Amino acid sequence: MLKAALTGFYNLRESDPWETIKKISGWGYKAIEHGGFLFNGDVKENMKKLSDMDFKVLALSSDLEGFKNNLAKTVSNAQAIGVKYINCYWSDAQNYAQAAEVAEDLDRAGEQLRKEGLTLCYHNHDHEFKKSFNGARYFDLLMAHTSPENVALNLDVGWVTVGEGTEKAPVIIRQLKDRIKLTHFKDFYDLNNRDSFTALGTGQVKIHELLAEVDKIGIEYISVEQDTLRNLNADDTVLLSYLTLKESGLVM
Repeated sequence: MLKAALTGFYNLRESDPWETIKKISGWGYKAIEHGGFLFNGDVKENMKKLSDMDFKVLALSSDLEGFKNNLAKTVSNAQAIGVKYINCYWSDAQNYAQAAEVAEDLDRAGEQLRKEGLTLCYHNHDHEFKKSFNGARYFDLLMAHTSPENVALNLDVGWVTVGEGTEKAPVIIRQLKDRIKLTHFKDFYDLNNRDSFTALGTGQVKIHELLAEVDKIGIEYISVEQDTLRNLNADDTVLLSYLTLKESGLVM
C-alpha cells in the first residue's frame, strides 16, 4: 500500500519539528518530503530521533543554479541524512533554445548525482504543459532531451491536471511510469484558476483515480501539498487530506 507523506504546511525550521512530526504521524503520515530541518542542531542526533519515531524524510531540493554552483554541498547533505532523491523544484524557458539548455543542465546534474548514488527528480508545475516551442510542449522537450537514467520525476498530479485536464492526467502517469519516483498530490476547486488550492477531495482533481494509477507503478510514498490554505487551517487541511487518501483504500 501507499504511504502518505507531507510537504509544506509547517515551517519545521522555525517551529518544533518533533512536536509537528508527533502530531502528523499520529494522524497517519509516515514521512515528510524535505529533510532540511535535520540540519538544525546535531544531524546524527536528529537522525536517531527520527528513526526512534519510525518516521522518514524523502528528499532534499535544489534549483538549477544550485546544481551548477553548489552540487557538492547538495551531495554531502543528502548523504548525511540518508536520502536518495534530490528534487529540482522549478525551471522555465521562453523559447526552444532555452528549453534545450534547461534540459542539458538537468541531464548533466542528474548524471553527476547518479554517480554519487542519488537521483534527480524534476518537479513539474502547470506551465510545462501549457508552453510549446517549435510545436512541442516544454514538458515533452525536457523529457526528450534528458536521459531517464539521469532525470526522474517527482510528478505533481495536481499541476498535471491543471495543465492537461482530468482525462489526460492518468494517461500521463501511465506514460511516465518508469520515470516517476515521487509524487505530489494537491487539489484545486477550479481548474481554470491556478490559485484555487483546496484540501484533497474537495476539488476537481480526481484524487482516487490518480491514486490508483500511482499505486500500479509501485511508488511507496505520495506527498500531500497545498500551496496556500483555503478555508481550513493547516491542521484541519492536513488531517482532511490524509483521510481522503485513506478512504481510497490504497493508503495506509
